[in-house]
Amino acid sequence: MIKVLRMDFCRMLVSWQFFVAVIGIAVVSTLNSLNFISGANEDIIQIFASGDAPFFSIVILILETLPYGTAFCNDWENRYIRSIIMRSSPIKYAVSKVISCFMGALLAGLLGRLLFAAMAFPFLNPVNPTTNSFVSSALNHPEGAQWFLANGHYFTWILIESLERGLQGSIYATFSLFLSTKITNIFVTLAMPVIAYYMYLNIANFIGFPNFLLMTAVFENDGIFPDNLLFGVFYALFYAVLFSMLFGHFFAKSVKGRLENG
Repeated sequence: MIKVLRMDFCRMLVSWQFFVAVIGIAVVSTLNSLNFISGANEDIIQIFASGDAPFFSIVILILETLPYGTAFCNDWENRYIRSIIMRSSPIKYAVSKVISCFMGALLAGLLGRLLFAAMAFPFLNPVNPTTNSFVSSALNHPEGAQWFLANGHYFTWILIESLERGLQGSIYATFSLFLSTKITNIFVTLAMPVIAYYMYLNIANFIGFPNFLLMTAVFENDGIFPDNLLFGVFYALFYAVLFSMLFGHFFAKSVKGRLENG
C-alpha cells in the first residue's frame, strides 16, 4: 500500500497538471482581486478576505481537480490500470488514488493562493489596522482565526484561510474522481466540479441546509466555531475528509465493477 501511495503521490507532484493548477489558481485569484480594488486603502488582507466571485470560484474548483482528478481516466485509456492491479489490488489502487487526489487538490489550492498572496503583496498597501475593516473587526472580536489578524500575524491568517479553502476543493476533486469511473472522459471529469457546485447550491437553497452543512460557513467564514480556531480548522478538515471518504468508497466499488466487466 505504501509503495502504491508513494508512486501516486510522486506522480501527482511532478506532473504538469499540478504546476498548471498552482499557477492557474494564482492567476485566477489575481484576476478575481481586480474586482475589489477600487480605492487607495486596499492591502493583502482586504483583498484576500473579500473572497472569490462565483465565476472564479468554479474555475478554481476545476483547477484543483486537475492535478489528480483525471488519474483514473488516464490509467483506463492507457490500459495502465491492469499493470498496477497485478502488482497490488483494486482496493489499494482506489485508496491510493483517492488520497492522492485529495492531497493534490488541497496542495494546489493552498500553494496557488499563497503564490497569489506573494505576488500581490508588493503591489498593495501595507496593512493598516485603522483603515482595514477586517483587522478593525478582529481587534474588537479577536476570536478564532481573527486572533491572528488582531495580533498582526497576517501570514498565519492567510495560511489558515488558504488551507480551509483548499479543503473545499478536495471534496469536489474526489467527487469528480468517482464520476470518472462512470464517464471515463477527461473533459467531462473536469467539468464535474461545475455541475456539482451548482447542484449543491440549488439543493442547499431549496432544502435550507443548517450552518454545519454549508460550505461557505465551514471553509470561509469560520461560522461553525467562531470562538475557537482549532475546532474550526479541525471541523473543516473532518468535513472534507468525511465526504471525500464517502466518494472514495463509491470510487472503489466502481473501479472494482469496471475491472470485472471490462
